[in-house]
Amino acid sequence: MEASLCGTLAVASGFIGLFTEDRQNELVKELFNWYKQAELPVYNPEFPDHEVTVAESTSCYESVSKFIQKEGVAFNSPERSSRCAGVSAEVVRQTAMILNREFA
Repeated sequence: MEASLCGTLAVASGFIGLFTEDRQNELVKELFNWYKQAELPVYNPEFPDHEVTVAESTSCYESVSKFIQKEGVAFNSPERSSRCAGVSAEVVRQTAMILNREFA
């Protein structure tokens, strides 16, 4: 299967670019590096005993594959859907933190 960028990262990158054209590349790189190293998801109310994983990549396929293998669930499982929602929330949070710092 061909890997593609996590959709939340793609949207966040575009959003960063709306406000920081001159520093977009640097700030997007910061976001991507955070994503590759973060233990996610932090927040998952549907499955509080969920497994967390470190993506080590910005690829949706690689990130999700690590999670479903560690959790032992199917790709189309409610656990995977909930995990992706939690990861999306954390990406939005991190994006807001980067932009808040930039404009403080």
